[in-house]
Amino acid sequence: VRHDTVVVVAESEVTGFAGRAVVAGLGVELKPIGETARGFDVGFWGRLPYFANRDAARVLLDEVWPLVRRQMPEATLLVGGVGAPAFVRRRHGRDGVTVVSPMDDRAALLRRVRVALFPIRFGSGQPTKVLEAGEAGCAIVATPAGVRGVGELAFNALVGRDPAELAAHAVAMLRDPDRTVARGRAARAIVERDYSLDAALARLAAIALDA
Repeated sequence: VRHDTVVVVAESEVTGFAGRAVVAGLGVELKPIGETARGFDVGFWGRLPYFANRDAARVLLDEVWPLVRRQMPEATLLVGGVGAPAFVRRRHGRDGVTVVSPMDDRAALLRRVRVALFPIRFGSGQPTKVLEAGEAGCAIVATPAGVRGVGELAFNALVGRDPAELAAHAVAMLRDPDRTVARGRAARAIVERDYSLDAALARLAAIALDA
């Protein structure tokens, strides 16, 4: 296939294309944070039939969440997204887990989450869910794959490479509410600056004008 310019969403994808490739990251709609109480300690969401999200949900429910609950027996977890598979639905109402599938008002629901936890092991590009977490003012805990291509948001997140590290980071956040709030506010500021829809459209316009 011949091309003059390929637009990708992450720096890591530039080398995958011969010729000229430019980066224009994704953007999310910014809404007011509001004053909603954050009744869910931890949250994970996404299009759940997608293999990477399905895998992450299984790792979270079977490996990470039991470690969190062992240290914090009253901790609560939201798992949200369209098409929740049976193994996810079966966990609703057990061990502090609430399953919402589909999520009718994603932005409102995410504003009820204190710590967004993404044990992603597969995928490419930018994980939109991380941008959504930042927009909602959540503190972020994730694997390296979970924060690929999100620039400064990756440095603001707590990164764990296995279930034990992810659980430890989540517990540390939940035990330090002031730190959790500060991380969430910092994530929101990064998204406002770099990942709003307006910023994404401006990047695409600049690329088009330069083509």
